[in-house]
Amino acid sequence: METKGLCRTLIVDDEILIRQGIKHYLDWEKEGFTIVGEASNGKEALELIEKLNPHIVITDVVMPIMDGEALTRIVNEKFPHIGLIVLSSFSEFDYVRSAFQNGVIDYILKPKLNAEVLLKALRLAAGQLEGFHLSSEGEHQQTLKEKLRGLYEGTDLSLEEEAAANFPHKYFQVLSHNYEPNKKMIHLQDFLTDEDGILTSIFSTSDLHIYLWNGDRILGEDVFSGLPKSGFICSTEVFNNLSELKGKQKELERLESYRFFFPDSFYLSDQSLPPLPGKLQDFQLDRFIEECKRDNFQEAFSYLQDHTGQNVQNYQQDVAEYKAFLNNIMFNLIVLLGNKDYQTEVLEKKKYTYFQNVGQAADVYTANQTVDSFLKEVTKIVETEEEQGHMRKLTDYIKAHYHESLSLSDIANHFHFSPSYLSNYFSTHSKEGFSEYLNRVRIEAAITLLRQSDIPISKISEQVGFSDHSYFCRVFKKQTSYSPSQYRRKRIMS
Repeated sequence: METKGLCRTLIVDDEILIRQGIKHYLDWEKEGFTIVGEASNGKEALELIEKLNPHIVITDVVMPIMDGEALTRIVNEKFPHIGLIVLSSFSEFDYVRSAFQNGVIDYILKPKLNAEVLLKALRLAAGQLEGFHLSSEGEHQQTLKEKLRGLYEGTDLSLEEEAAANFPHKYFQVLSHNYEPNKKMIHLQDFLTDEDGILTSIFSTSDLHIYLWNGDRILGEDVFSGLPKSGFICSTEVFNNLSELKGKQKELERLESYRFFFPDSFYLSDQSLPPLPGKLQDFQLDRFIEECKRDNFQEAFSYLQDHTGQNVQNYQQDVAEYKAFLNNIMFNLIVLLGNKDYQTEVLEKKKYTYFQNVGQAADVYTANQTVDSFLKEVTKIVETEEEQGHMRKLTDYIKAHYHESLSLSDIANHFHFSPSYLSNYFSTHSKEGFSEYLNRVRIEAAITLLRQSDIPISKISEQVGFSDHSYFCRVFKKQTSYSPSQYRRKRIMS
């Protein structure tokens, strides 16, 4: 039996701008088509196909997780009645045409995609659907779901007759149910079977359902406490007239953006939100940078962490701007450390991972933890540099005073250390102990004098700081395998 009506279409593309463009190319209902859902990859598309049973699937070729080639192959095998239209950015059009021999009805190159080309492909696909007749222009009347979605998205529509006929209860709410696509999901229709009211689906994707609730009871947080915690509910303000559905999309999207600041909540509405904190001070980047320039890193980091700690309560701030702020801090700090000659190679290698982790963070706590990890890495670099700076001061002092009667106690007094602390510090930060290092510096100086002068060896011994000539000779031989006189003869012979 031939059926007549709207041709249900599913759009599959990982680029949201392409999906939005396709949606706005046509007056879909006027042409006899309706968009029943959207997906960003082939895996999501297959899940929606099972639920929505579309007549036509428009799919991109290159997508993550599952690409268009794999999707069209599976659809052709499992759902041969579905018409397939492929979008491609490839210039090798012949290659694309030959690569997809999986029931594809038409191919469209994205650069050539426009309303005329799209409508031609859709009509071609609809014309090949068995037992289906596409409504002609003016023949179709919008379904209730399509009208509700249009009103929800801000279109001017009058639904007085539909309201009287389909929604007899007092209260209206728009609900969104977000959930993880790979986990078992309880549909709200099944969950709310004991509630006195009507739940109407407005829109759905692989991880989101939008519903209109009409009932004599307001659905609050207590109603949804039994839902699996892998999903969460957002609810608009309650309204009493169906016409107030217009523009509720923005209200719901605003609430959904707050999820970034409430990762452990399963229900969000304006009534469930805590009071906002008082006016927060703007972060003074100049102050932060100036403290770092002065090597006051701990003061700078404490200032930053106090600021980010307060911002976890500021749920009305723009999430993208907050993430950009965190990445900007890390970028500026890497540049500053490099300009101050710190060893930033590790940070340079890992910086894009840090930036990506902040960008992909699902909540404010994860984003802040990424920055905390970055600051720990910076602290380690700074402390290592400081330790090396202290060690350089010690070795520079020894190199300047090796020819004197220099002892561990002398250096400890100069740097205001105890001799035991200095001995342990030197051993910890050098491959040699203090005495070994001092002797090596003195012997290197003695070698230079033996090569460049005819000064008596006994005088050289004194000039490089040895008070005992025989001890000098023993140390020299231990380090060079020659006595001082043998070394001098060897130098003369060579």
